[in-house]
Formats: sequence, C-alpha cells, structure tokens
Amino acid sequence: MEVDEGTQKFLQIFQPGYLEKMSEVAETGQRFAYYTNADTALKILRNQELWFRNATVLNDFSEISYGIELMHSTLSGPSGQRFEESVEDIFKGTIELVNERLKGWVDDWQLETYIACISEHDDSEDRSGRLSMWRAYGDTALVINNTPLMAVTDLLGVYSTPVEYLSLDEYQTRLDRITDCFLINRRYLQSLGQPTIVEYIHHMLFLSAISTKHPGFSEEKEWRLFYRPNEQKSAAMVERIEVLGGVPQIVFSLPLKNEPEQGLFSADIPTLLDRVIIGPTEYPYVSERAFVRVLEEVGVSDVSNKVVPSDIPLRTG
Repeated sequence: MEVDEGTQKFLQIFQPGYLEKMSEVAETGQRFAYYTNADTALKILRNQELWFRNATVLNDFSEISYGIELMHSTLSGPSGQRFEESVEDIFKGTIELVNERLKGWVDDWQLETYIACISEHDDSEDRSGRLSMWRAYGDTALVINNTPLMAVTDLLGVYSTPVEYLSLDEYQTRLDRITDCFLINRRYLQSLGQPTIVEYIHHMLFLSAISTKHPGFSEEKEWRLFYRPNEQKSAAMVERIEVLGGVPQIVFSLPLKNEPEQGLFSADIPTLLDRVIIGPTEYPYVSERAFVRVLEEVGVSDVSNKVVPSDIPLRTG
C-alpha cells in the first residue's frame, strides 16, 4: 500500500496503528469473507455489484451509535480534557469549532452512512468458514482477495477501515495515544493551520464512531466499507430503492469491475473472488451446482475448485 507523505502523517497522528494494520494485510495476503444468505450472494455474482445498506438496518442495532456514545463519554472525561488541552495549546478556540461542527454532523453519521461489512478470513477456514458467522449472518460466504482494499484513492468515494472492539477504558486509552501524538507533533500540526486541524479532528472522530464496536463482537474480525453520499458523491455508485426483509430502503450498489479511472482496482468477479463457501445446509449438492453454474456465467475459471460446501456438521432445520 502506497500513500503520500501528507496522508501518512495524518494516519500516524490521528489513526495510530492503521498503517501497521494495512501493511500486515498487504504482506500476508490477507483475504476477506462476505457472509450473507444464498439469495444475496447469487445477486452479487450475477449482477456483479455489491450493495451498501444504511447503517440503521444492519444486524447490530448499535452500529455507529456505540462508537458515538464512547466518544462523548471519553471527551467529557479526564482523557478528553487532556486531549482538549493539547489541541488548545496549538490553536486556541479549536475545540469550540470542532464541537460546533459535530452538532451538524453526528446525526448524519448515524442516519446517512451506508456500509458493507466483510470479515478477515483465515486459511484454516477455507473448508469450513466460521461457525459464529454462519449462525449470525447467513448460509454463504464469498471469500475475496484484498487488492481493492489496498488501493488508497479518493476517486471512488468508498473507503475501508478495520473495526476496533473497544470498551470505554480501551477507547480512552486510544484517545490518550492520539494525544501523545499531538504533543510529539505539535510544531507540525501548527504548520497545518487551524481549519485543517478542525477538519482532521472531525474526520478522526467520525472514523472512531464508524469503526468502534462492542468487544462482544470481536470474533467477527470485521472491516467496514463505507460510503457517505452527503459528504462525497461517487459517480460509480448507483442509488435505488429495494425492499429487504419487508423494509423499503435506499441502497447504493457498487459495480464490481476493474476500472482504475473510477477507483476500482481488480474488483471484477473473476479477479476478486477466491472461493465461495456454502454454509451448513440440507441441500449442499444442489447449492454447489447452482453456484458453479453462476460462476461459469460470469467468467470465473476453475469453478469446481472454487465452490466449497462447509464441512461443519451444524443442523439448519
């Protein structure tokens, strides 16, 4: 993963640990799995598109709100006071400007963020998938390569971030670490100017809200792909109305193509897809044949080795 000097400096100060995580993904060839139901998986493959749904309708009812609650609790406590002092020492009045901006955006973070969730996939899961994910999210896993996630570009308007599973104490420790970075890099931050610092703190708090979940979900090892149409429109994203689970809703579809000029790198199905794992089902043979046929239709090669029925002996009835 290559990033320019300014982005690298921002990440080191405002998102400590992010560059190391991305480097680990690149160096290890980390793959990811999209757990869903068979119907959705077939639509993704046939239509060659990925849907982004509003965060308020996702499985975890506390999506985003949990991170916002930790943010408010931490900023109003001792760690928040220390952070505020480090910021005010650079430019007085910055925290007031940040708070004014937050008033206009926090509700929008919760209501107008569109997300697709994927999970880190281990080699040991190639034949089975992950039992907890089968129980929570569906009966099919699309295992994908990491190339699109490694492309750092603003062209697409879709971004990825690993989820952190934090308690309040852990969130406070994370803010303390950022404050330490502020103290070390005071002169550099001052050179950026107050408007840029306000923008960066706003973005930092948004990322912490969208990427923080309760520790009880830690075994999911989730990454989030997110789209914020109210902040940055994407020419590649297609908006439409769908009825899902009986709920009419706006979804945004991302075409799965290899179009670098649009910010899509190796995102076409034949390049992106590593394998399909069919979760525990009463009809593994029938499901396997259906997915093999669909993969053939979209140009995937060696399909017989890319569709794998899970060997977990789980009753589904």
